[in-house]
Amino acid sequence: MPFSPPSHQEIQTDSEQAARRFRLPFSRRAWSGAQGSWTGMGAGSSIDFQGNRSYQWGDDPRDIHWAAYARTGQLTMKVFQAELSPRVDVVVDVSESMFFHEARAARTQSLLRFCLLSAVRTGAQVRLHAVKGRRISPLENADVLSGQGLARVRNLPPDESMPAISIWRPNGMKILISDLLYPGEPDALLGAMTAQKGLSILLAPTLAEEAELHAAGNVKLKNCESGFIRRQLVTSSLSKRYARAYAAHFELWAAACLRHQAVFARIPCTGSLTEALSGEALRQGAVELS
Repeated sequence: MPFSPPSHQEIQTDSEQAARRFRLPFSRRAWSGAQGSWTGMGAGSSIDFQGNRSYQWGDDPRDIHWAAYARTGQLTMKVFQAELSPRVDVVVDVSESMFFHEARAARTQSLLRFCLLSAVRTGAQVRLHAVKGRRISPLENADVLSGQGLARVRNLPPDESMPAISIWRPNGMKILISDLLYPGEPDALLGAMTAQKGLSILLAPTLAEEAELHAAGNVKLKNCESGFIRRQLVTSSLSKRYARAYAAHFELWAAACLRHQAVFARIPCTGSLTEALSGEALRQGAVELS
């Protein structure tokens, strides 16, 4: 049965239902914001007063706690929830393979929206970026929620001449959404994610049909990234080698994530997002029950 791509409304509903059932794994560790330890949403909204800290050179004088100064003679600053909440950085791969199949494109959008909803509802300081090659583009929360975020960046040409830029903030939750279908060792990417502590999570939207090479005989194969087309005789032996190489590729990623103490979960592109997150993602700790 051919795949029928969901509408934006269906993706919106799918991600919101998943966000009611699951959330990002905030309970896995104690989080720190810019000024101290996170107290959670029970303490109030992102602008609520949380306590005091000592005055530091360059602080905004509008936030000086003048009543405390009158009592103690010491300059102290009011600290608000936004300064305590955990940092969440979400990076989504927008290379061509992420959109080659409509099922993966839809799952990528629902995953990104789920991560944003979960972070916002927990009171986290969330930043979103799209990456293609070495080209990095920030995403606006409103664009992602409206369904326009990826449409505006997916056609960016990759620029391999650009220097690598660190987009991961220290001591935060770092999430990469990618099919991971590119050559090379995973250690460089994982090393950058895990270098400054926090929690690193890889979510890989996966198509079951990619695990096997179903074609037979003389076929045309197209590289969806470069557009290069080659003719290939697909034999039973080649199909078996392909299946072994595909499995070994993700075994390599799983082993590297284990070494780097990162969480790795493959997310099926079929069924609802709630069903997809109920399997490997929940078992591996990439999400937790709300």
